[in-house]
Amino acid sequence: MNNLKVWLKGARLYTLPIGIVPVVMAISIFARYLFSGQIVVKPYNIENFVIQSLLCIGVAASMQISVNYANDYCDGLRGLDDQRSKRDVSAKSKALCDVSWRLADAGIKPKSVLYAVCISALISCVFGLIITIRSGIWIFILLGLVCLMGAWFYAGGSHPYGYRGWGEFSAFLFFGPVAFLGTLCALSFGSGFPKESITTASVPQIVFCVLLSIIPGGFSACLMMINNLRDIESDTKHAKFTAMSIVGENIGRIIFVSVVIMFTLLQCVYVFLNIFFAKFMTIIWNVARLNKNAFRINCFLFNQGVFIVCCILLLLLTYMFIKKAYSLAYAVICGNYANAFPICVSLAMLGALTFVLSIFAC
Repeated sequence: MNNLKVWLKGARLYTLPIGIVPVVMAISIFARYLFSGQIVVKPYNIENFVIQSLLCIGVAASMQISVNYANDYCDGLRGLDDQRSKRDVSAKSKALCDVSWRLADAGIKPKSVLYAVCISALISCVFGLIITIRSGIWIFILLGLVCLMGAWFYAGGSHPYGYRGWGEFSAFLFFGPVAFLGTLCALSFGSGFPKESITTASVPQIVFCVLLSIIPGGFSACLMMINNLRDIESDTKHAKFTAMSIVGENIGRIIFVSVVIMFTLLQCVYVFLNIFFAKFMTIIWNVARLNKNAFRINCFLFNQGVFIVCCILLLLLTYMFIKKAYSLAYAVICGNYANAFPICVSLAMLGALTFVLSIFAC
């Protein structure tokens, strides 16, 4: 059990929300579209939607764990995590978070960590292949290979791009637009609707949906920036040049605050559209009505009373989101990176919860 606890801590499970949040947001958007009454839905469409959603979450979670193990392995070999061994491995406070040590400090051999990287990546590939077969979007295989390469060469290989200032951008890209829009495509084509009934949505819908992918991407980029702002001195010492070490701490903080403001505004706009323009669906694919005899979902949750309650809750969550976003920006401006990290993770979870609640406000 102690060994299992070490592996769980090494997987940095507290970072899982960052990988899962874009998938949950995309699932919520498509669920809102399914239950909005704008399309005809059969029971097997819901079953396929649930299965595809769980598979997408599985891909995100296993890939996030694989990335965490890979970073532990690669950074450890390069001596970048030497300062993390200053804290006792058996520290009881914050048992499954705040990892201040390497797996090697717990007696885990580097080869074993590499095996963990491969196993978690393989699990992600299996889930991804099932998603590809179910959706029929074979380009997902190429996209999956790109994601695997991006995960490994962030810190692995002879010229890791994470050490050349591209880490923040890759975090934004893979855990933002790629995960968010990829999930939407997987759900649209993997929920049992005939391929000929699926068409592209209107330009405003597509544009705003792409803009929404900035929100989860912003969470991930901010988490990376917090980590890199904290480690500017040690990273520079070991020739690891992150974007934050290149631009400097002061400019890095300005960039960080700008990103926080950007995804906070987008989050507020999304809630505004949900409340005052409930029929506007932020999707990239439309599903045509199949036939008038098909089963249509009529859920009592979507009556006027529930809509009002959901709108009030959405406004309360939005207020909490803005307040926490301010706390996050303030913590980074003050250089309080230790507190900024958990605030960023909780902010991402709060953002995802807002999207989930929006399902019932249509």
